[in-house]
Amino acid sequence: MKHIIKLSALAAILFVGIGFSGCKDDDFTPTIFDTKDYPLDRDIATFPLDTFIKVNFLEPYNMKFIYRMEDIGSDLQKNLTPASYAKSVELAVLSKYLWYDIYNELSKQENPTFLQENSPRIIHVIGSKNYNPSQGTEILGVAEGGLKITLYNTNNLNVRDIDMMNEYFFKTMHHEFAHILDQTHLRPTSFNTISNGHYDASTWQNTPDSVAAGSGFVSPYASSAAREDWAEVIANYITRDTVSWERLLGAASYDWEEVDCNSLADYNKLITPGCNLDTIGYFKESKSGSDHKIYRRMCERNADGSVALDANGNVVWTHKSGIDGQAIILQKIETARKWMQDYYHISIDDLRKAVQRRQYATNPDGTFKRNSLGRLVNALTEPTVSDPSVTIIDSLVNEVNEYKKLMPSYVSE
Repeated sequence: MKHIIKLSALAAILFVGIGFSGCKDDDFTPTIFDTKDYPLDRDIATFPLDTFIKVNFLEPYNMKFIYRMEDIGSDLQKNLTPASYAKSVELAVLSKYLWYDIYNELSKQENPTFLQENSPRIIHVIGSKNYNPSQGTEILGVAEGGLKITLYNTNNLNVRDIDMMNEYFFKTMHHEFAHILDQTHLRPTSFNTISNGHYDASTWQNTPDSVAAGSGFVSPYASSAAREDWAEVIANYITRDTVSWERLLGAASYDWEEVDCNSLADYNKLITPGCNLDTIGYFKESKSGSDHKIYRRMCERNADGSVALDANGNVVWTHKSGIDGQAIILQKIETARKWMQDYYHISIDDLRKAVQRRQYATNPDGTFKRNSLGRLVNALTEPTVSDPSVTIIDSLVNEVNEYKKLMPSYVSE
């Protein structure tokens, strides 16, 4: 029930997993909150955000967005700090814009009560990170019984970094939402057998992303259990941009092998471009003490360990595992696609497209914009159509600030 990231001295290699425990017999009542209508205090500085939350989350979806950290609902064993007001505003408007509004738009025709019936009841945001020093991990989020999601690191939310926001917040949200939907209409039993025998609940965190992909998993944590595999497939497919998704599928088309190095010198030699040894497909996995390892794509090799090329000078990749990781991932996506359409009348492809078009800027012809480095352009920091001096994130935040006009202290600028 925790979204965990493993910390490593090798900053470029991150092991990510999301684990949630769900109650299969949840029956949502009309509300779990006190229904007495307490007037919001217009004299306090937080009135704009309090009003935005009430109007956009509590009233339409019976969801309570809590940004004032509640000790009783936090990890009392950790030294945590509250989320700042400004960052809470950003996360609140982005949650509406990139999650609730999209699901509402896609479901309103055939299933207009979709969000009212399936939304989590509480989102609790905390400002600081949540570390497990003894395990070398960082908890990104915690979900409880499909009812409450706790998100950490809100004070470091960076609207200019889409990957960071997806990793810390929106992938977690979509993952947990997949669990909630799975509780109402169970995933097909056929999904549980696709990778049967290849799940590993104890050592998944030591598996690099590419190696997991080669075994048919969209992330290392997906390889821990079928239920997490299901949620990870949906969350990754929705939040990964096209480039990242294609790279994942590319890595999934190879078999991978781990190679031990006897010394740091050998290790460095193996990963140094231009050296005499083969460096195709190498990347670091771990380096602690005298234990140096690499993972590499498996291919035919000569007696001296160098790459064996065919008559046309091409590398001969081998698939000794008998697993086509790419085909397996696509099979899992197809299973989730049909399930989402059959039970909830929502196209997961339309969902993914809507998320991406709100996250990444597009050209007039509908293609995604790219910068000079070929990377997708962040749409949230792009000017709005109505006012080139205002970015999209500015306009979203202004939805909250508009409520300042209802405060007695408001003075028109």
